Amino acid sequence: MTRAFKEFTVKDLFVVQSGDFHALKELAPGNTPLISCGDEANGVVGYYDIPPGKVYRRRVTVAYNGSWPLMSKYHPYDFGAKDDVAVLVPRSPLSDGTLLYVAASLDRMVWRFHYGRKCFREKLLTITLPLPVVKLNGDDVLDEGYMDGLLIRAKTRVTEDVTKSATALV
Repeated sequence: MTRAFKEFTVKDLFVVQSGDFHALKELAPGNTPLISCGDEANGVVGYYDIPPGKVYRRRVTVAYNGSWPLMSKYHPYDFGAKDDVAVLVPRSPLSDGTLLYVAASLDRMVWRFHYGRKCFREKLLTITLPLPVVKLNGDDVLDEGYMDGLLIRAKTRVTEDVTKSATALV
């Protein structure tokens, strides 16, 4: 079966918000991870007391700058964000598999912003992502079932690999 794809811009699917905090000294220690543009620990720079109105969940973050501009991460847990990352807020509900697929698709394009080029909000809004679609009432809609299936298959493979490794040690 040939899978159909359609190009969507980031702004077609998401409202792009910049993170809320500039300096760590603005925040007291706490339990909520704060995401920055770093690659270490999924971008977590520490745990802080983030005000409730500035806590995100089930969102993709995108680095504006740093070593890897456009580096994207999916965060299914509560988190806060520094101002050096974009937080992608879906315009309509999207599944975990779709959000992870979008993050991986953006990650594949980090080469576009090497050599000192930053990925500011205006540039991010216009990036196009080829995403799988299906026809529904004559319209192309995201094939979230396909993207969720990829996530399920990946989880299954990881579980099988871990089980095989653990069995081999016994």
